[in-house]
Order: sequence, then C-alpha cells, then structure tokens
Amino acid sequence: MAAMSSPSTRPFARPLADRRFCTLLWGLVGLAGWGGLIVIAGQLLGATPPRAGFDLELLLEAGRRVAAGQSPYDPNLIAGGAVEAESLFFSYPPPVAQALSFLAAVPSTAMLVAWGLGATAGMALIARALRRRVRSGAGLVLPLLAVAPFVFPFAVAILFGNLDAWFPLLYGLILLGVLVGGRSGWAGAGIPFALVTVTKLHPASLGAWFLIRGWRDRPGGSDQGPSDRRLSGPWLALGASIIVGLAIVVVSLLGWGIGPWRDYLAVIRAGAGAELIDPRNIGPAGQLAGLLGLGEPAARLLQVPVSLAALVLTAWAAWARRDPVESLAWATVASLVTLPVTWFHYPVALIPFAAVAFARADEAASPTRVRWLVAGAVIVAALTIAAPVLLWVGVALVLAAVRGSGPTAQRSE
Repeated sequence: MAAMSSPSTRPFARPLADRRFCTLLWGLVGLAGWGGLIVIAGQLLGATPPRAGFDLELLLEAGRRVAAGQSPYDPNLIAGGAVEAESLFFSYPPPVAQALSFLAAVPSTAMLVAWGLGATAGMALIARALRRRVRSGAGLVLPLLAVAPFVFPFAVAILFGNLDAWFPLLYGLILLGVLVGGRSGWAGAGIPFALVTVTKLHPASLGAWFLIRGWRDRPGGSDQGPSDRRLSGPWLALGASIIVGLAIVVVSLLGWGIGPWRDYLAVIRAGAGAELIDPRNIGPAGQLAGLLGLGEPAARLLQVPVSLAALVLTAWAAWARRDPVESLAWATVASLVTLPVTWFHYPVALIPFAAVAFARADEAASPTRVRWLVAGAVIVAALTIAAPVLLWVGVALVLAAVRGSGPTAQRSE
C-alpha cells in the first residue's frame, strides 16, 4: 500500500496534478491550435485577392488617406449612399485613422503579423497581472494562450486584423484597475475605458456602470473605502475617461481640423440605414427579426427595448452585485447589445473575465464546476464557427463561471 501512494507513482495516478505534465499538455494544445491558425492565415493570405487581414486593410487604407491629406471615409458614404450591415467600409471615429496614419508606410502583411502578435502578447500580459491580483497559485497565461486560437471570435479578430483583437487587453486593464481599487487603480481603469469608447461606440454604456457604481460607493455609503473619502473610485474612473477622451478629440481637431468629424457624422447617418438581419450579426433584435421572418423595420423597432434592457441591466449590475468582477462582467455583456449590430467577435471583451474566473476557481465553493463552466465557454466559442449565434451560450457560461468563482458572501446576497 505504501508503494502505491509513494510520490514517484503519484503523478502517474493523477497526471493533471503534475505541473510538468500540465505544461506539456497545454503546450501540445497550443501548438496544435496556433499551428492550425497559422496554416489558415497562410491560405487566406495566398488567395487572390487576399482574404486575411481585410478588416485591418480598411483601417490602414483610412490611415493612408489621412496621411495623404484626404478624408478617411468613403466619399459615397459621406454623400449619404446606402450601405448594408456586412459592407466593408471604414466607420470608426476619426482618431482611429489619424493614429494609423503614422503607420501608413508599413506593408499590410507585416502589419497584420505585428497586429496579431501584439494583441496576443497584450492578452497574455494582462492575464498575468490579473492572476497576481487575485493571488491565484494556478497557472493562467499558458492555458489562456493554448486555448486562444480555439476561441473563434478571437481567432477571427486575429485573422482579419479586427480592432477587437486588442479588447482582451483593454477590457483586462479596466478590470485590473477596478480590482486594484484606490485612486490610482480607478483612475487607471478610466484610461482604457476612454480608448475603447473612442474607437467603438457601444462600450460607452459602461459609463452608466461607473456612474451608478460611484453613487453606490460614494462617501457615506455602505461600501465606502478608506481611500475614497472625497470622491468615489468609479467617479474617478469616469472623470479620467472623460479627460482622456476630450484630450484625444482636442488633438484630433488641432491636428486635422473639424472636417473628418463632419464626415464621420455623415457616415453615421448612412450607417443608420444599414441592413441588420444577417447571420453574423448576433444582436438580439436582428436575430429575433430574422427568426420570425420580419423585415428591417421590425428589427429596428425591436432594438429599442433591447437597448433599454441593456441600460437597465447595467444599472442593476452596478448597484446590486457586490463582487466587482461579476458586476462589471454583466455591464460588459450589456454593452455588447446597446447598438443594433453585434458582430460575433465583440464578445472577446469577456476573455479577461473568464480568465479571472479560472484563476479564482481554487477559492470558489465549487472549483470543478467553475473550471467546467470556463471549459464549456471555450468549447462553445469553438463551435460558433458553424452557428455564430451560439456565442450567447458561451457568454452565459462565462457569467456563470464569474459568479461561481466569487467569494461565497458575495454570491449569497
């Protein structure tokens, strides 16, 4: 019996408890995933015309137009031409193209490689910082890098060079600032929030989360911290985001004038008439209208209660959920549906929350359940290549994992 329980045989009896075996296992999984993704990228780049990096090419072309002294937007859109939801056109705010104008001379393929490597490295670095913050003894970076290519929304963002490839880093920085707390932490959370809001419109609803959370944690409130006696932390984050956002707009106006912003408003008006019913648009309004066989007017009408429900969910999460990770996770999910179009790569913003849930699993009431929920979310994310709308199942699994990984006192409220 003693021989059966000796340390030399224990790793063979329970291989997943052996760190070296797990490192080898994650390494093999990552090698298979990234190897496959590289092969796919090579095939897409070799097509005529290249089918990889077309989202990034739109950004680079807009940057090149700015560098040439032109508007970053399609003249047809500026003139009010009709577009479809899946049409390829640059519709980001002017600072995106203006920032990329400094990279106009970089070849597209080299930029795509750097884009993917940078976004992946950023995701790994923020995962490491989050693991240290929650004081988890379990490894996190290697498992995350291993499964990342199987998370279809992230893989697509990398292959196509979409701006959302950087959202795991940016949303991870927001989450890290919230977890750090204090004046520096909250102010630090406001900077990446400003960046995601300036580059995309839908994350702006998180401003309501900071506003309401700040009222909840205001001086004299039940959750007041010793370092937040004059101004609540979330309000500091909101103030920092406003300052950074205004600074970006001022630099844009001083450097390139008001013309690009005037063109941007014209593009927004043109985009408002885009078709919403598309399998790749996983937004509830478009999906429900398509399922019921309704037309575009019905999809737009349905978006009104969806947007209102998203704001209500944000307010509830800010006020009612004590665990800041769970609270911000709910608000992040709500921000994905505030606008009529929710492309299937948008939920990459939840990767940091899934990582924190995995890291906190050891301290959870049911560690195995939390890990299986995260694993289920990864599996669903891999299957969405066939049915993108299934991604909402993965989103629900991430929320369940985050909630299950929180402290017992916070989950039982």
